[in-house]
Amino acid sequence: MGQDKRTLGDLRREIDAIDDALHDLLIQRAEASSAIARVKQDAADGAPAIRPAREAIILRRLLARHRGNLAPKAVVRIWREIIAASLHMQAKFQLHVCAGDNQAVYYDLARAYFGSMMPIRIHTKASLVVHACAEEANALGIVPMPAFEKPDSAWWSQLAPSGSHGPRVFAKLPFIGDGEDTPSAYAVGAVEQEASGDDTTLLVLEIVAGLSRAKLQTFFKDAGLETKLIAAARIAEESVPDEVLVEAKGFIAKDDPALARFMEFAGDSVSSATPVGGFANPVSVGETR
Repeated sequence: MGQDKRTLGDLRREIDAIDDALHDLLIQRAEASSAIARVKQDAADGAPAIRPAREAIILRRLLARHRGNLAPKAVVRIWREIIAASLHMQAKFQLHVCAGDNQAVYYDLARAYFGSMMPIRIHTKASLVVHACAEEANALGIVPMPAFEKPDSAWWSQLAPSGSHGPRVFAKLPFIGDGEDTPSAYAVGAVEQEASGDDTTLLVLEIVAGLSRAKLQTFFKDAGLETKLIAAARIAEESVPDEVLVEAKGFIAKDDPALARFMEFAGDSVSSATPVGGFANPVSVGETR
């Protein structure tokens, strides 16, 4: 390989030309995004402004073709900012973040996913975030992963069933991880889950008191569902069943035959199994290489 003969001045002029080309493409992309917004406004079905599955498909495609020294996390951060700017052109959102003791961490997660232009309001409780997303138009939220067990009603029991009005989970953050012990979070809002090709669905189950986790997993396995128990809420009232939050592999609609099979196997042990959103599965840095 021959020695690079370009001078520092040559390289700087090359960088300037690349910057101009990038800027021109960003302008062109913004114009296309504005055209999409107009089409959505004219659509009879009222297409939503935010499409997490579509966004995940874009990022996975870019990561699959990525090469060179630019870190994959930087690629995701850049495109999340571009996507968020396009979203900002289509609608005005308010982001509610439950920060708690790790305010800086969850604030950073919010900025990494929703960009620098999104206005943020900090809350001390996840239930307040869910409530805001239920009450305010165009409200979005970020909540930490729930504690495994609570002695009373949990914030995730307030999520709206898929297909109904109200907030549910639509993303899991961070979208790209590097193996570091970074806390995860759910993004919530009145956004319907769509399939991205590699997904997880969240289910809220009402179960009889005393049903063992092992027995519950057996019901799922018999129905052909691969699941992970995320949290449980223990309700003291005898007439009210316990609730559990489950992540189930794949995109599962409310009328999915697998759910019907699960309810058949579970019998009287489970009174309901309700999808409350889900997310396009995050990727790791290792998966991009």
